[in-house]
Amino acid sequence: MNNSANLSKLFNFSYQDVLNNVLIKDDGIKFGGENETISSVIGKNLLKNTLSPLGNLINMILNLFDPNHAVKSIKKL
Repeated sequence: MNNSANLSKLFNFSYQDVLNNVLIKDDGIKFGGENETISSVIGKNLLKNTLSPLGNLINMILNLFDPNHAVKSIKKL
């Protein structure tokens, strides 16, 4: 796993309250899962249609660099 993915996992866990409040709707899939990147949670919420306007904006920005990035990054269980 590369350093950016590890950093994303750390931020996903450490800042879960902020991410849950600003990037998803109340009924969205929550941030903070162990060993999961922020992009993976954004992808799950994109598919569930529970991203907030800011969450959708971040997803659009990610797509500029890597088309369909968030959905491709969904953690395989």
